[in-house]
Amino acid sequence: MCEQNFSKQINPQIRVYVANLSKYVEGELVGEWLNLPATHNEIKNFLKNKVRLNKTHEEYAIHDYESDFRFGEYENIYDLNLLAVKLEQMSENEKNVTIAYCSANGLRDTLSILNVCEQASEIAYVTIDANDCGSKEEKLGYAMLEEIDTDLKATLEQCKIGTNLNAYTYFDFEAYGRDTEINEGYFANEEIFIFYTTDIDHNLYTIQEIKEKIDDPRLEET
Repeated sequence: MCEQNFSKQINPQIRVYVANLSKYVEGELVGEWLNLPATHNEIKNFLKNKVRLNKTHEEYAIHDYESDFRFGEYENIYDLNLLAVKLEQMSENEKNVTIAYCSANGLRDTLSILNVCEQASEIAYVTIDANDCGSKEEKLGYAMLEEIDTDLKATLEQCKIGTNLNAYTYFDFEAYGRDTEINEGYFANEEIFIFYTTDIDHNLYTIQEIKEKIDDPRLEET
């Protein structure tokens, strides 16, 4: 029988270096990289054959990882796989906003991150272009008028100043963006501003409930 080559999986959502914790304590380095998502049985075989877990060496730890999220050392590998499957189902925009939210709020446990993923549509935000000139407050002020406060933009454009100019031309976008930051939300990163109206329950669903919602055969033992 051919041995599964985990390192060649295409486009993994998460990569983790899983170490045999008992062996590590004994002074022996035993571990391997695992690409996620994977099937339940692939993970089970990986832990047995690559990490060499058995009845006397039952514990493992995440000693390194490649992901846009941050994780603790003792996260459950099957829960991380659930997260990887969920991320695979999300759009790039949904993932980027979720990543920014979790980073800004210091979320590192898999369950909290999964709950944010499940409620990604509830995140109220506006995007700005980090490559544009100007301060992030100025870019926020511009984005607010373009995407949120469109009525104000229309009013400013209708307010004529001279023959060919209007109030929108002279509007202080930076001051408006700074006021928005002070009163309405926070920059999650250089490209995403999240509003305080965002209401995410980090413990809304259990792992089992999220697993049932995702309903992917890779998560089941066969």
